[in-house]
Amino acid sequence: MDRNHLCACSTLLVSIVLAWNTPLAQADEPVTLDTDPNLAAWWKFDETSGTTAADASKHGRNAALKGELSFDKNSAAGRTGGAVRLDAGEGHLEATRYKGVGGTQPRTLAAWIKTVATTGEIVSWGTNDFGRMWTFGFVRGRIGVTPHGGYLYMNAETHDDQWHHVTVVVGQAESPNLHDDVTLYLDGEVAVIHDIGLLDLWPIDTGDELDVRIGRNFKGLIDDLRIYNRALSEEEILALFKLESNRPLTPSR
Repeated sequence: MDRNHLCACSTLLVSIVLAWNTPLAQADEPVTLDTDPNLAAWWKFDETSGTTAADASKHGRNAALKGELSFDKNSAAGRTGGAVRLDAGEGHLEATRYKGVGGTQPRTLAAWIKTVATTGEIVSWGTNDFGRMWTFGFVRGRIGVTPHGGYLYMNAETHDDQWHHVTVVVGQAESPNLHDDVTLYLDGEVAVIHDIGLLDLWPIDTGDELDVRIGRNFKGLIDDLRIYNRALSEEEILALFKLESNRPLTPSR
């Protein structure tokens, strides 16, 4: 056997060995809401010690516990796994060097919360200017969102010391605004907006000055906080509420 034939046989043998040892499921693994490539950040808050909340997405955007917070004393039972317990001025979490979803891009923010309070942020980022911030949390006592100037908030109250799943979605639009392009969800369903819960002053054009901050001035528990850089469908948001995020997405997704 000449050298060329020997090299060809060796290459074929290596290819066969590699193929034999590669699980078939690796290429055929279905995409879920947990493995969605558009999942930009996901904090489960399952830690029981330390001062770092791990990012369960593929991006490694861990969040540091600031102020007096640590999982040694601020870990609690969550809606699924663990949760982080916050006490307003005690501190918040910060994902250093992660600026969130910026500009006019579509996005989805979702989290479980449990509280008796009516103030505080779930998550925020942006630039401190009109239309340039993105703050999801309590707005005038109810869950909503504000781009700093204007607001949208739901009618239902959530400060009943029960777990609630809250979501905000910004759809695809050239110049998105609160009235036409933003939807709030409560416990898997589209939320009814408060009678005076819409003040649409500025288009959404989120800045990139501030890192993502979690739980500023929030008093209560936050669990399973997710940020997607796309607009999730009603069906997908319902799946998050039902704790079915590990089910395969529809083929069109």
